[in-house]
Amino acid sequence: MSSKQSDSFNQNRLVWTIFGLWPGKMPYKYYKYFSYSYLIITLLAYNTLLNLNLYYTPRKIDLLVKEIIFSFTEIAVMSKVFMVVFKRKKLVAIFDLLDCEEFKGTDDAGREIVERHNKYYKMYLLSNTTLSNFTYLSQVLFPVIGFLIFNNDLDLPICKYYFLSDETKNYYFAWIFVYQSFGMYGHMMYNVNIDTLIAGFMILAVGQVRLLHHELENLKTEKSDTGSEETLEYRQRHKFRKIVNHYALFLQYCKDFQEIISGTMFVQYGIGAGIICVIMVGLLLPSTVETFMFMVGYFMAMNLQILVPAWLGTQLSYESQELMVAAYTSEWLPRSEWYKKNFKLFVERAKHPVVITGLKIFPLSLATYISIMKTAYSCFTLLRIIQDRQEQAMH
Repeated sequence: MSSKQSDSFNQNRLVWTIFGLWPGKMPYKYYKYFSYSYLIITLLAYNTLLNLNLYYTPRKIDLLVKEIIFSFTEIAVMSKVFMVVFKRKKLVAIFDLLDCEEFKGTDDAGREIVERHNKYYKMYLLSNTTLSNFTYLSQVLFPVIGFLIFNNDLDLPICKYYFLSDETKNYYFAWIFVYQSFGMYGHMMYNVNIDTLIAGFMILAVGQVRLLHHELENLKTEKSDTGSEETLEYRQRHKFRKIVNHYALFLQYCKDFQEIISGTMFVQYGIGAGIICVIMVGLLLPSTVETFMFMVGYFMAMNLQILVPAWLGTQLSYESQELMVAAYTSEWLPRSEWYKKNFKLFVERAKHPVVITGLKIFPLSLATYISIMKTAYSCFTLLRIIQDRQEQAMH
């Protein structure tokens, strides 16, 4: 295993560096100019044109659906970009905290727990990156190949830019296509590498809880331990202090990444619910096979963006509450009164599970995910009733 857990996030930081968010080891003075220029061109101007396009989009529901989906998605992307740009120092601090000795494990079994959860994250990052790049190619490269080989019609990959005349769009079509495609790829990489970062923080937090669980279960005197009762007591106190210190650092870690992701998760869940509702409406409209596949794929992607943090948040809360049970399996009855008093304090704190929230309004849990899906379905049902009444009135 790498000596540094933060190395698991090397790809995330590399992508941020390439796309103007993270200075890395480059000279800050020069990187700053690149970062400002890149973000203005591919983020600020890009989103301005996207919103302008939405304003000029004809008020037909079949045309609005796709434009609304992309505009809503960009709100979530902006919140993630702001998280990295404005909370960079906190991110550096949490990377440093991940590399502390307490988080590495004290025996082979403990180190194996840490290594396993780092592998889980790397597999999750690889699968997300692969799937996202394949989806991007299917949306951008495959239509270009169809245009060049089979002379199929080629549309702009993101939006129609309704505020431009047909003559202007046709004249600058190649430039607009490249600009939208390039911006789309950068925003996709922002999404992938910030979403996986958030999930990674939570995966490693679950790993640390399980490491603590392992350490508490093994807080016992071994048969090979020799010496007087005072010596054994001292050794047990020393082991217990290390566990308490590890638990304190774990709580600090959870507090720090809660502060980092709180606002972003609030936006993610709110926007995700809206997009899911819009997609459900769009799936009922007459559409081409390509549009239908796009809607289904986007629906699954948005579900995963809110399901994965919800599932990991539930896991973290459950595992952290189980520390109390693990503590009672340790060898605490023969210990001194001092030991038992401190043990009781630890157990009292462990009774309260770690709960990650969105702006302290809702917890990241499966219950929240189910509630969001119910709300999205209710909104979809309401919109469907309104649409049916309008159609009946027209007839």
